[in-house]
Amino acid sequence: MTNLPRAVSAESCPTTPRSRLGVGIPGLTARDAERVSAALEAELAASTLEVYASAWRRWDAWCGVRGITALPASPETVAAYLAERAEAGLSYGSIDLACSAIAHRHRQHGVADPTTDLTVRRVRRGLRRIVGTAPRRQAHPLNVREVAQILSAMDPRAVTAVRDRAIILLGYAAALRPGELSALRLADVTARADGLLVRIRRSKTDQESRGQLVGVAPGRHPRTDPVVALASWAALRPRGQGPLFTRIHPAGVASTDPIGVRTVSRMVQTRAKAAGLGDLPITGHSLRAGHATTAAANGAGIARIAMQTRHRDLDTLMEHYIRPTDALATTTSQDLGL
Repeated sequence: MTNLPRAVSAESCPTTPRSRLGVGIPGLTARDAERVSAALEAELAASTLEVYASAWRRWDAWCGVRGITALPASPETVAAYLAERAEAGLSYGSIDLACSAIAHRHRQHGVADPTTDLTVRRVRRGLRRIVGTAPRRQAHPLNVREVAQILSAMDPRAVTAVRDRAIILLGYAAALRPGELSALRLADVTARADGLLVRIRRSKTDQESRGQLVGVAPGRHPRTDPVVALASWAALRPRGQGPLFTRIHPAGVASTDPIGVRTVSRMVQTRAKAAGLGDLPITGHSLRAGHATTAAANGAGIARIAMQTRHRDLDTLMEHYIRPTDALATTTSQDLGL
């Protein structure tokens, strides 16, 4: 097999070659190929493709330093890369992501996927035992006091602060992921007398875009009211349909361009650090995690929380959000007399 060029643009997302989409087959047209290509490109969410592209850049750079072909790659090369990354301290989740990115790029180019090789599969199983699968440091679940602290550190006169306040409060109140926040459109939010209805067009647990609906109640305090915060942003946002949350021009004027997933995560981290919470492992996921944990601590049942967070796996909800709260509330260490 003739080797493909090693350098593949990580910024673009190459599609399956047209020769494999039916062009040249009697009865199939170029328009048929375009429709199939569009369906293939919609296979994965934009946020997933962005993460894959970042993981591919790291793999491509590693191969470049060693003078190794990145595409197509040999199973032995992939195994060596994974083992070195694990030794460097990467979590098993990051190793798993690297495999997914490498496999995806190979499938796009119609070449053999090296991650399916027995050697790579055995190495992954071994690293799973060596590294472990638990997250090294989970995102800190923000509580209401910490959310208020972050908001208090913002300049209420700045357009960016008005937008970020709405993102933080809506993300916290609706238990949304960063990718879900960045993908929201104005038409996805319906204001009612008793709060907001937010439609999630596509999510991690709804890859086929059936749509999910969550409610957001008005806040008890104006400073932390998600309904008020979103109305304030809507008054500054450009008129007309389109992305709910948009980029801000350097001059302080809201644009019509949507924000990205990483913009949400970086914003939450930056705002938290500015508020004096920099020592905590805060990420964009801290909003969603904070909702689940705080609701559980305040007595909300797991069924209600799962409806809001849209968790299909209740074990995940229990293990990562509910159990840490219950463990401190029910611990028998308080009965030891220490």
